[in-house]
Amino acid sequence: MEHLFDTTEVLARAFAAYRINKEVVKDTRRFSEDTPTLFSNKDILTNCLQNTGPTDFIVGTYKTLPEDYENVKEAVAFINKDTALQQIAGTMSNFMETLVAHMNSKVIPAREFGVVALLPKVYFEQKHKKTYKKQIKQSFGESKHIGLPGEVITGELTVNEIKWVDKFGCHVINGNMGDNLVSFFKDFKPEAVLPKVNDVIKVKAKVKRHGENFITKLPETQLNYVRFS
Repeated sequence: MEHLFDTTEVLARAFAAYRINKEVVKDTRRFSEDTPTLFSNKDILTNCLQNTGPTDFIVGTYKTLPEDYENVKEAVAFINKDTALQQIAGTMSNFMETLVAHMNSKVIPAREFGVVALLPKVYFEQKHKKTYKKQIKQSFGESKHIGLPGEVITGELTVNEIKWVDKFGCHVINGNMGDNLVSFFKDFKPEAVLPKVNDVIKVKAKVKRHGENFITKLPETQLNYVRFS
């Protein structure tokens, strides 16, 4: 017989796992005796809700907090509103269709924990994307392309966003030089201190191409061979 679990409790556990791991950990990682096991978000849900798990899994470490339940309410409402037209048109991806169906159900089977464990990531990323889009449109509505492809440029760059891109195995930085939007990929060494949002950095770079911002579609200059100074 398939085990079914209350949706609110499952989703709250998903947010607790994301809060504790600070990200979505896809696979449980075991280290030396001095370093505690890093359990995947899915395994945290499974071990807590099914009351199972290895001897080094301590359930009390993964308690839910009131903020997790509040995030569940906000996430379900936000994603339902954000995908309303797609739901009507039937244009959602298979993953989103499954996620939305489960978060709106009364119970969730254990076999779907891997899907719903991703709800916090989807919610926070979509929410950030909306806020970021609004901010960029308000601040850089007059953005123009700078330099010419192949030209070397120098100046101060303000970091608007930095994130890891799994597909390319490096970070992408979105920023501005003056009133103009720029972006570039950069591979940082493990020991490097990463730039933070609002940091102002002196850069020397080559113009790769003239394109558009991936969210706002405003003119954006894509750089490469970026060096900080």
